Amino acid sequence: MKASVSLLAVAALSAFAATASTGEGGTNPNVKVPFRLGVAGYTFKARSVDDALAIMQKADVHYLCVKNFHLPFEATDKEIAAFKAKCASYGVTPYAIGPIYDSKPEDVRTRFEFAKRLGVKTVVGVPFEMIPGAENKGKSKNRRGSRSLLLEIEKLVKEFDIRYAIHNHGPQIGELFPDVEYGWNLVKDLDSRIGFCIDVGWEYGCGKDPAETIRKYGSRIYDAHIKNFEIGKPNGAAVPLPRGKIDLAKVFQAFADVGYDGVCSLEYEKDFEDNVLAVVESIAYERGVCDAIKKGN
Repeated sequence: MKASVSLLAVAALSAFAATASTGEGGTNPNVKVPFRLGVAGYTFKARSVDDALAIMQKADVHYLCVKNFHLPFEATDKEIAAFKAKCASYGVTPYAIGPIYDSKPEDVRTRFEFAKRLGVKTVVGVPFEMIPGAENKGKSKNRRGSRSLLLEIEKLVKEFDIRYAIHNHGPQIGELFPDVEYGWNLVKDLDSRIGFCIDVGWEYGCGKDPAETIRKYGSRIYDAHIKNFEIGKPNGAAVPLPRGKIDLAKVFQAFADVGYDGVCSLEYEKDFEDNVLAVVESIAYERGVCDAIKKGN
């Protein structure tokens, strides 16, 4: 059965690649959107670098937000060069790193140094501090967004000229950046290079309209992770993008209307060892949505 599924996956990928445009946005060359499509590295947490890149190549998607299980922060310059060369051989460009959870300024500095060596301009992160007296409540309840660490990060974005994008994680995470508004209240007076990686799924999970969030904070959104949740199940139940409860056409239209020129990266958090078809279906859907919308003025 697994062999049959693998063959079906390869056939689906090949068929999709044959119809995909080399241009960004979708398959219709007359429709242009300001953003690009990509994949968040967490989608491939159970796959080797080669497998992940091969899937991206077949799906004709070219931008990867790199996780440290594919390229460790301790990688040497030689190892980074080899990684970039391998990505290039598959037509893939690393564009950001993360998400990364940090509570110490010295650790955040290493992320910026790594980003500089890799040649990316965005660090996706979750800067946190421990909540006094909540040590035994578990990771989802004992940490909160750290204003003091953000002040240190402000120095780093100025020093490196690299953006820092805070990733929101939904209501189950308590005070650890559940939604974009929470983060905005901590960064609105800081250097504009500190902004957000909006997780569309978890913004919706907080009872917010992701499209409205994009319109409100669009000038400070530097990355986007795209997911959807299964209809009839609690938020968090991953499903291929066209099958979920979130109106992603509305979301993509908002990105186009505000002139978002970053990457919209699929983050599919299910069936990590057998997610090829879901990834292809989702990317194909994104391209179709991009074909159907018009770039805003």
